Order: sequence, then C-alpha cells, then structure tokens
Amino acid sequence: MYYETILLHEAIRLLLISIRQQRHHTQQSLSIESGISRQFISQMECGKKQPSIDTLFQLSSALKTNICTLMAELDNIYQHLFWQKHPKLIDSATPPLIQNAAESEDPCLEYIQRAGGLHKP
Repeated sequence: MYYETILLHEAIRLLLISIRQQRHHTQQSLSIESGISRQFISQMECGKKQPSIDTLFQLSSALKTNICTLMAELDNIYQHLFWQKHPKLIDSATPPLIQNAAESEDPCLEYIQRAGGLHKP
C-alpha cells in the first residue's frame, strides 16, 4: 500500500501520544525507560521529528509491547486517517471494518476521537 507521508507522520504522532498515555507514562518517565531524551519524545509527539526504526524499537520496549504490535497499531491508525480523508473512495467493495473505522472501539483511537481528529467518513 502507498502511504501518504503527511498522514503517516500524523499516525505516528497520534500513536505515540495515545500509547504513552495508555501506559500511564509522562514524557519524562518514558524518556527514562527508553533512553530517548524527553525533548525528542516531545518533538515526535508534536510532529516535528520522525522516529527511526531503532527509536521505535526502544519505545516499544519501554512501553512493554513488541514492535509488531506497535506497527500494526500504526497501520490501523493510518487506515482510519486515510479513510477519513478520502471518504469518496469507500464503495461496496470496501470491507465493513474500514467503512466503520470512525466507530472503532480501539483504545488507541479514543485519543484521536476525543481530540476531534477522527470523524465518520
């Protein structure tokens, strides 16, 4: 699948914020656990910097998850953002899961919905 860079960066940003908050970490505590500076974590969450794959591995370890789970969740958030941006692409061939993306019970998407960043297509 082709990923739109801006949407991918937004998905990374939202994933980092939501999973950090789910695990009850502050930026400072995540910094201590991961060995990544608090400033860099802040810049990633603001969308000013993008993490490398090594950084994602460090974060996944500190957040007590594995990289596969983190990447699957990233793809899930990206898909929600994509279908929100391109609602006219949804047709009868689109799986119902994607059509109902904005209604998902996924805990990582709750942050996005509360922040007003995810609307029904």
